Amino acid sequence: MKHSRIAVLPLVLAVVLAACAAGSPSPSPSPSPTPGGEPLSEAQVKYAILGELGFLWYCDPDFYPIETRPEQEAALEHWPEILADAESFAAIVEHLDWDAAREFTDADKLTAYREWKVLRAITLQTVDRDVWRFDVLTHPQPDAQAGSHTRGTITDRGAITIEQQEPDASGPNCPICLARGTQIDTPDGPVAVELLRVGDAVWTVDATGRRVAGVIEQVGSMTAPAEHRVVHLVLDDGRQAWISPGHPTADGRLVGDLRPGDLLDGATVLSAALEAYGGGTTFDLLPSGATGAYWANGILLGSTLSR
Repeated sequence: MKHSRIAVLPLVLAVVLAACAAGSPSPSPSPSPTPGGEPLSEAQVKYAILGELGFLWYCDPDFYPIETRPEQEAALEHWPEILADAESFAAIVEHLDWDAAREFTDADKLTAYREWKVLRAITLQTVDRDVWRFDVLTHPQPDAQAGSHTRGTITDRGAITIEQQEPDASGPNCPICLARGTQIDTPDGPVAVELLRVGDAVWTVDATGRRVAGVIEQVGSMTAPAEHRVVHLVLDDGRQAWISPGHPTADGRLVGDLRPGDLLDGATVLSAALEAYGGGTTFDLLPSGATGAYWANGILLGSTLSR
């Protein structure tokens, strides 16, 4: 049986990072170049890249930064979508050496879902009618501590040209920040997080918990993968925000760990449900001062950025 190349970043994190993530392990190689044969589909091209470069090191939405629900549950939920993605499903079935007419068990659906997540995590840019550009992070082995960042092109016959390759030990950047449009409290009034820049004034808190004016020392943004989900956080005083599960609160908890009834910034959490994110990019900032905390849609949060 063929398997899918996926790599795992260990799920034990000492600190909340603004740029770190994991893919869930599930073995895989690739179609061979097909000179004179049928052109490869885009999904087959992605497998060809992994067959050449190794196991994909990517942001797995089911595991980073916390496991938000059982992966099997997610696989069953996405199964109709996987079947509807005919090109990817055909490539997955071919890669796993499955009979497409088989009766798929729940275990099969989980295996296919893991493959499908990997395919969706690879972005191809069209260079020509039969040439794509790729930019991927890979591990040579799934348990490797370092990998490679590779940029290049691939044809629809599976011929790869590597343009740049360098070692990478930091891993992929994963979004654990704020949704686009989140309003940040500043001395000049609320400002959307994506509009803030280094040096702008912002409200923060000092070491005693007193609200003070500071300046933004860093801003960050990260493209969210297609499967990224955010927590729709609703407090009993009416405040609400859309925040990545791995984002810290001001007291060091993760937003994804909050549950109804928990206390947060002087209020009670009414709901903290995961929702699909369509904003494309997530954002964060780091204020000056001792705490790095700031108000987002009126809710005091910590920052994923560090000095």
